[in-house]
Amino acid sequence: MSKSTNRRKSIAIALAVLGVAGLSLASASQLTLNGSASVQSGVATTLNVDCQQAPIIVTFSVPVRVGTTYASASVVVTGIDTSVGKCLGKFYKLALLDGSATPVLGAPEFTGMIAAGDSTMTKAIPSGQDNNIKSVALTIYS
Repeated sequence: MSKSTNRRKSIAIALAVLGVAGLSLASASQLTLNGSASVQSGVATTLNVDCQQAPIIVTFSVPVRVGTTYASASVVVTGIDTSVGKCLGKFYKLALLDGSATPVLGAPEFTGMIAAGDSTMTKAIPSGQDNNIKSVALTIYS
């Protein structure tokens, strides 16, 4: 065999290896993860708030790995208008609800009064219940 034939075989083998590696990377970039839990960003928010015009945003804290799963420890409510004459000094109730619109297991109904600096509220999620939250209900009232 000549050197050029061996070189062509080597190049062909190298291209085949690169092609398989490229297909593997392309396949990996299109993997679909399936699980029984819902995506947290899909949580619906029900608001009954007359004291402000801007949206109130509900998010989850950054997930932390506990054993083999990731979980968020709290729900974060941001954008509450704490200006005088708006929501400042008014009472609130916040509920973390499951798919049946009932409170998630172990979650209390959070209540309190909006104080200056309360434009962001962080409320603890009962352990293991973060994926059971399907909606968050908030009311701010006098």
